[in-house]
Amino acid sequence: LAVEAGAAVSHVTSVCLGQTWREATYCLRVAGGHLSGYLHRLLLDSPNDPSMLKALKKKTLTQLKKQCCYVSTDYEGELRNQACHRPARLQTPDGHWITLDKERFCCPEPLFQPKLLQQNAPGLHHLAFQSLQKVPDHARKDTVDNIVLAGGSSMFPGFPERMCLELNTLFHNTGCQIRVLAGPERGTAAWLGGSMAASLTSFQHAWMAKAEYQEHGAAYVHKIF
Repeated sequence: LAVEAGAAVSHVTSVCLGQTWREATYCLRVAGGHLSGYLHRLLLDSPNDPSMLKALKKKTLTQLKKQCCYVSTDYEGELRNQACHRPARLQTPDGHWITLDKERFCCPEPLFQPKLLQQNAPGLHHLAFQSLQKVPDHARKDTVDNIVLAGGSSMFPGFPERMCLELNTLFHNTGCQIRVLAGPERGTAAWLGGSMAASLTSFQHAWMAKAEYQEHGAAYVHKIF
């Protein structure tokens, strides 16, 4: 199972014998760009200087998100217990200091609770569960043992642990043991995988010519792959 949390969108895709299961593929419109915007709104409600925060550039917000934020394995508990908070400070390029408190773990939480962004959608872990439920019984055991994370938004500290915790809770009493694989290069896994696939001679039959795209449109991709 591939769980990708990228910059613009997040996906869950079950793969069996090298083929993706389209009926077991789900999309969540919560990703890095949405989280950066959410972090900005959280900071505007914090004790930091609002005039300085309003002038923050997207690049600085991304830096704050990458360097200071993490996924909590107990979001509600950490939110209630202020003693658990671990503030972090970061200096902006123009010399201002920004302090992040609960914003550190609140920022990535919409990946698991899209309702925080006013989205009526299941969290990424629930989509992974739904995808795994559609995998044929004979392949499910191997699939739950091989859940691969990818995408820059999967790089938050605590993200693999939270995903594993949530899935083990959902699969409780099923006899399935969840294993989440979080490679250190997963932030660029999609690009690496794409370049490797494109270099295979066996992949050439799946190439789409410009003329084919112009004739059939983008939907032709699904027929080829």
